[in-house]
Amino acid sequence: MNKIRTITPLLVMMAALTTGHAENKVQPPSAKAAPTSNPAEAAKNAPAKKAEPVKPPSEAELRVGITKSLGFLAREGEEWMTAKNCNGCHHLPEMLWSHREARQRGFAVDAKKYDEWLEWAVERATDKRPGLEEAALMILALPARPAPELTKLLAAEQKPDGSWKPAGQFSGMQKRGAGDAQANTLRLNLIALATPQPAAAESDGAHTKAAAMLQKKGTPTTMESLVFRTLYARRFGKHEEASALLKDIVKRQRGDGGWSYILGENMSDVLATGLALYVLQENAADPPTANAIARAQHWLLQTQREDGSWPIDITHISQIDRSGPGKAKSFKDATGIYTYWGTSWATLGLLHGVPVK
Repeated sequence: MNKIRTITPLLVMMAALTTGHAENKVQPPSAKAAPTSNPAEAAKNAPAKKAEPVKPPSEAELRVGITKSLGFLAREGEEWMTAKNCNGCHHLPEMLWSHREARQRGFAVDAKKYDEWLEWAVERATDKRPGLEEAALMILALPARPAPELTKLLAAEQKPDGSWKPAGQFSGMQKRGAGDAQANTLRLNLIALATPQPAAAESDGAHTKAAAMLQKKGTPTTMESLVFRTLYARRFGKHEEASALLKDIVKRQRGDGGWSYILGENMSDVLATGLALYVLQENAADPPTANAIARAQHWLLQTQREDGSWPIDITHISQIDRSGPGKAKSFKDATGIYTYWGTSWATLGLLHGVPVK
């Protein structure tokens, strides 16, 4: 009897050990638990989940948010005009663009002020200091306004290989890489040259000159690049390419409803979300796209600050080290520029969810 009592526990232990070894033996490497030491990395690499349908915000809710952001853009834009003697790469073009679109949708826009902004901006539009992107954005901001001085400037500055030099704030100062910045500036400028109706006389020649550059198969690294590739494909009748790009943008939406500017970054930001929302609006009849739009609208309305702007963490975009007390002013100034840039695109994205009156 004592022998039986002694052997039984031993048999149980051996069976357990044998079972454990058998399980370890057949378990494939992919079935092992992922390391949990870096939750952010794990979340970033996790497969995307199918988004649940959400009810979009009402037009009244959109109008409240847009009215607040227009107020911010007007106040900060006028401060920029007082402090600087240039349009900035985004300030004046996107202040004019957002208020023009707002007026078309029945928002109250001070006509006298708008005309003053327009006159001030047109006088400085050919200043190359902010970068040629400013000239392109001025054309996009005011598509009905003839701007031969800007189309001639863009054509004259095109390089022999068909490219344009990106401004420093788009290239050297960001994590995106020079190739992504160059590819984006190329498409932005070609869209701008083709925007006037009829297209600028310089458009066809610039497009022909850029043919070899357009054939380069660079992989986009930013949401801005994905958006302008989509706008380019849409403008020049490349419908299959535009459709594929739109699906890619929808797929990249994060769980909170926003997008990240640097593709793969584990943080939603207003600049990327505004850009994505702007380009998706034209495809709103597609149910997955409509759901992505609604989720982005909710995210923007929920994260908007009382002054009408949106917060943005530029360390996820900029590669310039602005840490430390000695660089506090540089960090503040750069954050201010990106805040305006992001708020402009968020406003334009939200505006395209409101019907034209």
